[in-house]
Amino acid sequence: MAAGSFIDTHTHLCDPRFDADREAVLARAAAAGVGRLVEVGDSPEDWPKVLALCRAAGPAQAVRCALGLHPYYAESCSESLLCRLEQEASAPEVAAIGEIGLDYARAQVAPQVQQAALRRLLAACRSAGKPAVIHCREAYADLRLILRELFPSPPGDRRFWGVVHCFSGAPEDAEALVASGWAVGADGPVTYPKNEALREAFRRVGPGAAVLETDSPYLPPQSLRGKRNEPAAVPEIAATLAALWGLPLEEAARRTSGNAEELFGWGDRGHKT
Repeated sequence: MAAGSFIDTHTHLCDPRFDADREAVLARAAAAGVGRLVEVGDSPEDWPKVLALCRAAGPAQAVRCALGLHPYYAESCSESLLCRLEQEASAPEVAAIGEIGLDYARAQVAPQVQQAALRRLLAACRSAGKPAVIHCREAYADLRLILRELFPSPPGDRRFWGVVHCFSGAPEDAEALVASGWAVGADGPVTYPKNEALREAFRRVGPGAAVLETDSPYLPPQSLRGKRNEPAAVPEIAATLAALWGLPLEEAARRTSGNAEELFGWGDRGHKT
């Protein structure tokens, strides 16, 4: 594999679990061929740390970021927060707004409040000219309704409106989202032996709209179950997808990295925002 072949499009390396060895984690990622990553700040308290991590990476911007408001915190979606988000999102290190979305499994916030916040945050994405990083857990029917309402057709000037991060819906959800101009993120759970339906979803949509993620330190792939996840695990996720698609690992890396470049405007093929 060529150096830097993979892109990890969703990490949380500012999590305290990386405080003791963050630089070593980044070095292991590079050694595994993960040349670029997108760090996600899902609450305003995390935004300064996330931006600092990007800026410490240097002018090559091997680390870019997304700033958002997780549905866990949807009740705090105020006009002042939205103004701050739009201002912060203008920084060159910010590739997207997210993660934002719906979580009916774990969020202690009423679905109606989450939905209202998501609509406002998606409007902020449009205003800022940034793709959205969507979190969705046990809420795909409502998510599809909202996205169809606000993004009724695929984008005309780029390939993707954004990405449904850590996709966990049915194969039909994946097909509908991809047809509407959304990428889908593949994480460690796609490697779990019992997740046949999830693998079927990625088999159906193929390599044309999939991106690789670890969601580190969460959701480790099968070989790391019960351990802290980190970006060096990306090749294991890629290998599972390559087998589903009948592609060599190198080609799966090329296709998913190309999708990530276009999604986040990162590289010559990317949409510039």
